[in-house]
Amino acid sequence: MKILVRIAPLALVAVLARGSGTAGTALQGTGGAEAPYEAVIPAGKVGQSPSYGSILLLKDGRLLWVWGTGRARKPLQPFYRNISTDGGRTWSDPLPLRLEGGQHLVGVFNANLVRLRSGKLGLFITPDTKPDRITFHVSSDDGETWSEGVAVGTPPVYSTGDRAQVLSDGRIVMPVYGGLDGPKMEVAKPKLPFHGEMFGIGGINGFWYSYTLYSDDEGRTWKRSSNEVYIILDKGSRGIYAAGEPSVIELKDGRVMMLLRTSVGRVFRSYSPDRGQTWLEPEATSLVSPPAPTAIGRIPSTGDLLIIWQQVSNWESMIGVYRHRLSCAISNDEGKTWQKHKNLESLDDVAVIEGAIEPVLYGPFRQPLDRKRYHRAPGPLRCSYPTLTFLGDTAVISYGVSTLGEESTITKTYGMDINAVVSKLGLGENGRVNKVRLLPTRWFYE
Repeated sequence: MKILVRIAPLALVAVLARGSGTAGTALQGTGGAEAPYEAVIPAGKVGQSPSYGSILLLKDGRLLWVWGTGRARKPLQPFYRNISTDGGRTWSDPLPLRLEGGQHLVGVFNANLVRLRSGKLGLFITPDTKPDRITFHVSSDDGETWSEGVAVGTPPVYSTGDRAQVLSDGRIVMPVYGGLDGPKMEVAKPKLPFHGEMFGIGGINGFWYSYTLYSDDEGRTWKRSSNEVYIILDKGSRGIYAAGEPSVIELKDGRVMMLLRTSVGRVFRSYSPDRGQTWLEPEATSLVSPPAPTAIGRIPSTGDLLIIWQQVSNWESMIGVYRHRLSCAISNDEGKTWQKHKNLESLDDVAVIEGAIEPVLYGPFRQPLDRKRYHRAPGPLRCSYPTLTFLGDTAVISYGVSTLGEESTITKTYGMDINAVVSKLGLGENGRVNKVRLLPTRWFYE
């Protein structure tokens, strides 16, 4: 049975195939997109964001999507898989993953698929209700069954789905993050007055740092990088800030680049000269962003880098449109600069955002009042946690879409019925949905 999808005639995005950073001969998939294509996956058919799924190309050209339910309580639920035989346009009903002994492979979320140098599949998951552990599983039959898990790192260790890479020499590099809980506060999420309103403050009572775990024996044993990275502004004179939910990509010169979620309005990057063993001091990129992770890959036909990220200014975070704009850009100089900015999702038509490097303040999620600029409102305010892979010359991108914000803004300011808006946007009863977009790689250059 196939999952029904809604086709958007003006869709801008493509389905991701996970070939970037993977050693060995590139697999040839079937069903690449000649024109942009969008599939909206109904609730319950694929784990909804933030369940953080992962899509990968199988040896026979099909696409495999693995995801967890995100249900962080006992009894633990199975991880599930969906298969697409037509390049991501339609997906099978979900089936539970099974261990080699026949039992269900259970856990919570953060599925992360990689193709190992041997040709086997690797899968990282969060295996328990407390999301501070990672296990790694191997499949010798292209995802039909999986080995018992091997612990990756020492708890507490956190990850975001679909961010690991296999380097050209076969080393597996898993970007992870840890943190300090900080002092207990009377108010769990304190707010700061600014221009007569109250705003949330990112990372006020905790601190995150990023590092990598790596394996040279296809996941049997793991080592930790010798240091962690976080944000130091002007050698500390402007403060020290958290950096989490990292992504990594192998560069042509052999270095590995890490991209970091921060709370200071930009994506930051760090470089490793020794394949993930040590990391240099992070530096700011030109990519304006709220605290949100990136997805990055290498376009097979051109060798350029493609990045998917939330591009939202501090001002937009303050007015409540925190993650409404999901953007993409390409780099022909290994991530030093980025060009050809486009939006995959946005309530307006602004493709390039500028902003200072400064701590981000959050207003409550709500639809924008400037309806002339944000002419697609009311719409989703959270388009996030993208995954990226390639199916030949088609980019396969998936992400979660949710959150309409304060109901009063829609009913009073916009004069619209909230249920009608949910229905029009196809968000379903739980107010969220996954999208899969298939884009010819030439689209990113147009």
